[in-house]
Parts: sequence; structure tokens; C-alpha cells
Amino acid sequence: MKRQIFAFSGLFVLILFLSFSSNAFASQYKVKNGDTLYSISKKFGVSIDQIKETNNLKKSRIRKNQILNISTKKSPKSIVKAKAKPAYYTVRKGDTLFKIAKKTHQPMKKIMALNHVNSKSLRVGQKLALAKPVYEPEETTITNKNEELEEDDSSDILSEDGDQDVLNLDQQNEQNRKEELLGKWNSPDEVQLFVKVATGFIGAPYRFGGSTLKGIDCSSFVQKIYRIFDVTLPRNAAQQSKVGINITRENLTEGDLVFFHTNRSLGHVGIYIGNNEFVHASSKSKVVRIDSLDTPYYQKRFQRAVRVKGLDNNGA
Repeated sequence: MKRQIFAFSGLFVLILFLSFSSNAFASQYKVKNGDTLYSISKKFGVSIDQIKETNNLKKSRIRKNQILNISTKKSPKSIVKAKAKPAYYTVRKGDTLFKIAKKTHQPMKKIMALNHVNSKSLRVGQKLALAKPVYEPEETTITNKNEELEEDDSSDILSEDGDQDVLNLDQQNEQNRKEELLGKWNSPDEVQLFVKVATGFIGAPYRFGGSTLKGIDCSSFVQKIYRIFDVTLPRNAAQQSKVGINITRENLTEGDLVFFHTNRSLGHVGIYIGNNEFVHASSKSKVVRIDSLDTPYYQKRFQRAVRVKGLDNNGA
């Protein structure tokens, strides 16, 4: 009798286990170079907190070749990414803030606050943010001696000693150079057109040292966009930082150039497009994309901003 009770109890536990496990799949994942908890969570459709809880992680840092246990309610094959809501709206002829709010299902006051616009400043072709963008948290990147940085834009990378000599020479030139704009915008509408052209390259492939649509690096991207608007810039980021007039981060406006310290000083450049965002050819993402200056990676590496074209001769 006791054996029968034990057998039935064991069968009941087995059935109960199977009923729960039918909706839950556990798998192991080996961390690769460049992985973050964010990217892994998106790959398997689970939250970062769930991964940390399953693996008893107190911090967000992970190591290359680390084995993580991933528990999902559904098989990874059945995970379908939710269709992301559009983050921007391009103003069309006849649009008003009221109509845009109705089309996008966003409060009119929110659209005005995010874009610092009103009914009078609205322009056809203007790109309006509908929500504050969410960026991949760079601080969760795996720990590695050689942290993945934006690559320098030029193929003539110098040795540490050579780089220091150039840096010292640059400092001397910086003291002697005369700050002046390289051109003047015809109107605020031309500035908006400039931003529209620059963001039209989003998704173009990145290639180290590249200068075509088949592959382009950060400084070549900036150079080509400005060439369309009759401004000739040097080929690499360090030299581009030495033209125009220096401005503070607080005074950034559309079209300004932003520079970052990556593998070396002034090694990466992008174009500011408003809302604390910039468009650039990213070696990390391998495409032209938009990022935020508030992203920890760029915030701690921001080095300089310059204005090469203004609405008046005083640089405004």
C-alpha cells in the first residue's frame, strides 16, 4: 500500500513538473565579445533583472566566455520582437500641432516640450521627436582590457610617441588659430534641410577609412554632408575640430560638430541634430545612426564642439 502511495505521489510530482515546464524553457548562453545584458535580454526576450536573478548577478557587468542560464516562458525560436512605435514624425504640408498630436496619439504639450516648437515655428520636413529615445546602456558592456571604442576615423593611426608629438603641435596651433565661421546659413529652413539630409544617411554601412555609401567613416560622413552645403572640411576628425568656432555643450545647435576622445584625442566626430542627439558613422554599431550625448559612453568621452556655419556672422 505504501509503495502504491509513493508511486502515485511521484507520478503526481512528475505531471506537475511537466505542466510547468511546458511553458518554460531554460538554456545556457556563452557570453561573446561585445555582448551586454541588454543585448542578451533582447535576444532571448527576457528582462535584464530576470537574467541577473537567475544567475545571482549583483552587478550588470559580465565577462567574455561567462556561461549564463537563460529562463524564458517561451522557446527562443518563438520569440517575436514587438514592433517598435515610431520615435519621430516628419511634418507634412498642412500639418498643425493639433493634427500631428491626433495622428501620433501623443499629447500636443508633450510634442511641444520635446521639440521646443510652437505653431508658428513648425516647418514642412521638420523631424519631431515623439518620445525621449531609449539608448542601450553602455555601462553593461562586458569587462575587457581592450574596451570596445569608436574607431579612429583615419587609417594613419600613430604610435603613442608620435601621437603625443602631434598633440603638442596641435596645442600650439590651437593657441594661434583664428576662430571664424566657414559659411552662413541662408535661413532656419536651410538648417532643417541640413538635418534632414544628414539623417537621411541613417543605416548606411560603416567602414574604417571608407568614403562612399558602400562604407563610410565618421569624418568622411561629416565632410560629405557639409560639402553638399558648400563647406569644405578637412578629412579627419582631429583637423575638423580646428575649424570654425569653439562652443560649449550648453550652446549646441543643429549642424554643430561634436568630438569625442576614443582611441585617441579627438578621434571621433558627429553632427548635432537637436534634442541632445547627434548623427554619426558608428564603428560600434557598423552603421550611420543617431545617439544621445547623455548616453554614458559618449557623455564621459565628449571633448569638444565647434560651429562651422551660423545664421549670422557672430556665430549664432
